Amino acid sequence: MAFSDTCAVKFLPLVIRLVLCAIFLPAGWHLIMNTTEFSVVEANQLLSIGVSAEGLDWQRIQSTGLGSKSSGAAQSTDSQTTAKTPPRSARSLYKVALTADHAGFPYPAIASWLVGLAELGGSILLLTGAFTRISAFGIATVMAGAFWMTSWGAVAESGWWTIPETSRLQAIAQVSLFLLAINIVLVGPGFFSVDGMMGAAPKKSKGGAVGGEKPARNEPK
Repeated sequence: MAFSDTCAVKFLPLVIRLVLCAIFLPAGWHLIMNTTEFSVVEANQLLSIGVSAEGLDWQRIQSTGLGSKSSGAAQSTDSQTTAKTPPRSARSLYKVALTADHAGFPYPAIASWLVGLAELGGSILLLTGAFTRISAFGIATVMAGAFWMTSWGAVAESGWWTIPETSRLQAIAQVSLFLLAINIVLVGPGFFSVDGMMGAAPKKSKGGAVGGEKPARNEPK
């Protein structure tokens, strides 16, 4: 294999894995492990999609389905359920749930957990090179969803060249991370990966025996 091919197939994927891990490991840790203060309006919105101070309200999540945009049809169920308290402080990933709810994403509370797990768990798997394509696909999906929820509206309305600089930089970052993750999905983990070690086949000697053993000869009797 030529040096350029080795760099493209082996070395570059390793660098991309390390870059994605450095970006998404602290981001995923923040989403799942840290808490954020919410305003009264945000807390009430979280309550409407099934997030309360007591935890996830699964009955509410199932009844709303598409979040607060469809919650009007489910308001009649409130009298049948136990009163819940809006969460003024909750996991940071519920900020993602609010964004997903504004975008009309189905089951935003559940989606926020999937995003946090994809970022935290996927970055750890990318670092070790285990289930590399699956974890990279998860991160690519998160970036595609983030672009659709936060950047696509501005790009579609104003055009790429006329949107504010902050929005353009955000969109560029999302698209770039998406392409880096897709590269891992298509090419593989590269050097120093669990997937590579697990998939390494034992080498055969010229004689055809595994592990360099010489083939047995039929000795005359």
